This record gives sequence, C-alpha cells and structure tokens, in this order.
Amino acid sequence: MASVFQRQGHGTWYLRVKDAYGRWANISSTAKTKTEAWRLASDLERKAERQRLGLDPLPTDCMLTVGELVSWWLRERCPAASYEREESRLKKNVISTPLGSALVRHLTAARVEDHLHELEKAGAAPASVNHVRAKLRTVFFKAKKAGLWVGGNPITETEPRRVPKRVHPTLRVEEIPRVLEHVPPLWRPFTATAIYAGLRKGELCGLRKCDVDLDAGLITVRCSYDRETTKGGHADVIPIAPALTPYFDAAIEASPSDLVFPWPDGSMRSPECDPEKVLRRALARAGLVERYEHSCRRCKSRGTPYVEKHKDADVRRCPTCGAKLWPRAIPRPMRFHDLRHTAATLMLRAGVDAHRVQRILRHASVTTTTDTYGHLTVDDLRDAVACIGPKNPIPFAAGLLPKLPRALPAPKHAQNFPNENRAFQSEPRGDRTHDPRLKRPVLYQLS
Repeated sequence: MASVFQRQGHGTWYLRVKDAYGRWANISSTAKTKTEAWRLASDLERKAERQRLGLDPLPTDCMLTVGELVSWWLRERCPAASYEREESRLKKNVISTPLGSALVRHLTAARVEDHLHELEKAGAAPASVNHVRAKLRTVFFKAKKAGLWVGGNPITETEPRRVPKRVHPTLRVEEIPRVLEHVPPLWRPFTATAIYAGLRKGELCGLRKCDVDLDAGLITVRCSYDRETTKGGHADVIPIAPALTPYFDAAIEASPSDLVFPWPDGSMRSPECDPEKVLRRALARAGLVERYEHSCRRCKSRGTPYVEKHKDADVRRCPTCGAKLWPRAIPRPMRFHDLRHTAATLMLRAGVDAHRVQRILRHASVTTTTDTYGHLTVDDLRDAVACIGPKNPIPFAAGLLPKLPRALPAPKHAQNFPNENRAFQSEPRGDRTHDPRLKRPVLYQLS
C-alpha cells in the first residue's frame, strides 16, 4: 500500500509507491499538505495497477538519446528516396544540437518547443521548422510501433509554424514558345513535357518508351527515377497534348535506350541533374527577366565594384571611371517544378474544371489543385472586378460634382384664380391660408 512521508529538515512530501514492475519507488511531489500527497500517491498506485493488468501501456526504460533515436529511424525506417535529404536535415537541426543529446524519456513538449524557437532565431524559415517538427513526430510514431518507445508523443503537443503562402511564378501561353526556343535541344523535349503534361522531374527521368502510346495519345506515369512507384504511390494514365506530340517524336527517335529522356549515352538522368539552371538561362535569353544589373568591370578589378539596377539592357556608362557598364539579366526566380504550376494554371484559366485538372496532375485532393497550383494573374482579377458596377461608368471627376436642384414650377398668381381668392382679399395676411390640394379653401386657426 502506498504511503507518504517527509524527511527531516525538508518540507517536501515524498510518495512511496510500487511501480508497474512491482518495485518500490520514492517520488518527490509538489504537494503542500499531507492530504494532497495521499491523493497523488493513490493516483499513482491506481495507474501502476492498471499498467500491471495490461489496461495501460507499460512505461519504457529507453536509455536512447533523441539523436540516437533519429539515427535509428534513418537507418531502419527512412524511405530510400529521401534518405540523403533527411539525413542532411536531421543531422544539422537535431542530431548535432543540444536536443540530440537529451534522453528520450526526459523529453517534453516544452523542450522541443524551445528547440524550434532556437531554429527560428537562427534564421530558419517557418516551412523548414515545420519539416523538422514533422520528421521528429514521425520518428516517435515509428519508434512506438517498433517497441522502442511506449509513452506519448511529445511532438504532437508542439505548435506548427504558420507558413506564408507563396505566389509561384508561371509562364503565359504566349511565353512558352519563346522559352522553348532558347532551351538546348538536349533539354527541350524534357522541358516541353513538364509544361504540357505537368510531370515531375523524377517522373520525366524515369519515363520509358513503353509508357508512351503516340497512336492512342496516352502517357502511363508509373515510376519516378528507378523506383517502382511515383510520389503518389500509384500509376496513372494521362492524355498527350497535341502540342507535345512532335517533342515526343523527336525524343523517342533520338534516344539510344528504352528511356524517353536519357543522357546521350543512354543512361538515366540522376536526381543531381539540374534542369532548373537550364530553365533560368532560357528565361534570360528569352527576355523574361525581373531586371538587369549593370556592373563596371574596371571598378570591380580595382576593388571598388559599382552596380546599377534597371529594367532594360540599354548601354550606360560608369559615373566613376566612364567605362561601359555590362548588363547581366536576372531571370524570374522560377524553379523547374513551377512548370507543373504553369500547366495547372493555364488549364484553369482556359476554363477546364478543377476535377479534370486534378486527374491530369494526379493530386489526392482537388483543394491541392486549386489552392496550391491555380495561380490567378492580375488580368484574371481585373475581369472579376469588372463585373461590379455599371457597364458604362461616368468619369470619376464628374461623379464628384454636386447635382443641381430641379427647377421649381412658376408660382401661381392670384389673378389666375379670381373666383377662389376673391373672398380672402380683404383678410389680413398670415391668419388664413389656402390649401391648393383641396377643391375648396380650408381655414386654419392660428394659435
């Protein structure tokens, strides 16, 4: 039976109870009175009894640190496709930090929350902090299923960070031919398929000739790189856009292997290939840039660089040495994945319903298609607000002018009503009046 006691010279109440394994333990409490200490001891005794009877999970004696538990997850449970990325992220943000040396059984939600705040202070973006939080939560869930941890998941009690919604840059319909014209021939069919079919980078690298049926106009998307499945974990069949057919013809004819978009030696393009760099160069050559940076090479060689930012690439002179400034195009900050955003946006703007766009992009939910990939331009918003108000609005300045009062009708003179006013011509003015609304005169008694 549980008991409580105080040690000599100390005001702390101690609880003597049996744990779930039948061992006696002395636990210090924050109780202020003996009655409160008895109540805590009874609660602990009932909890230990439920654990011994199998009604509640047994407490763990896990002696692993958080860093060791994360390393176990990387070795045993991390998907092979994301191993390198997750290893780099977790080593930097968890394993090599003070949190990584903390014992798992001593970990609390407050400790994890403090660590996430430290990451924010160090300059981590809210999305990066949420990634670390999500992976830690997954680590504890997997450890619990494997029997390494039987307690609660302290990560679920932490607060996710709010990520500001980003507006992804996309291409317009008239800009697509200009961009593809400046893409190198080795990457042109690869880039065109990303635009017109919305395929991901890994799906393009793993696409095989047997997956493309030009006669039926269908693509079977079944794998990503050399893995057996795609990101969604299932195969899908999508149609081929008419504008994409000549690019597929050229790619299949030039391919020396069973892949549609291999390297010149026939091998598969690895995840380290960088089509984004190719896209940025094509954007710059096509003139789809944010600005131009005009720099002076002479001043730079002297250790005093001079740079001007302008919207055009006109010839300018350095105000310091008079040399010609060299313009450098700063293209739009587009990722290769933004071509997938472009495909969704162009279809939605063309009036295609969201559910068909979802099927083509192979999203699990239609809200992902509309919220994440459906980017409206200013012209789309202008068409929406144009529906408000009159079709032919008056000029703004004319609308501010006060309206002129309507002209009142000319007063009726007495000579026009000789019969009605003859009886009142001798009365003093003001004590009797005439109501023109009535056929006969009405007398009003003035008080």
